[in-house]
Amino acid sequence: MTRKVKVGIMEKRLKNIYKKQLFLDLVKLGHDFHHSMRNRNNPKYQVYVMVDTPELRRDMVRLVGQSYVEEFNDVK
Repeated sequence: MTRKVKVGIMEKRLKNIYKKQLFLDLVKLGHDFHHSMRNRNNPKYQVYVMVDTPELRRDMVRLVGQSYVEEFNDVK
């Protein structure tokens, strides 16, 4: 899920991460952590929210072993 949040004049796109290990690996790679929240469907789990960038998406698919097709994953 991707959301937009206004920060002053600029908008930040956010990406929800549901797997803790994926979140930890992305933080180790230097991606920006925004905040965390309880999972609405299962409150015993956390959802980690990160600033959505093309680099984040490329690293996400690399870490989960898939391929990245940029035209289908347009982040502006």
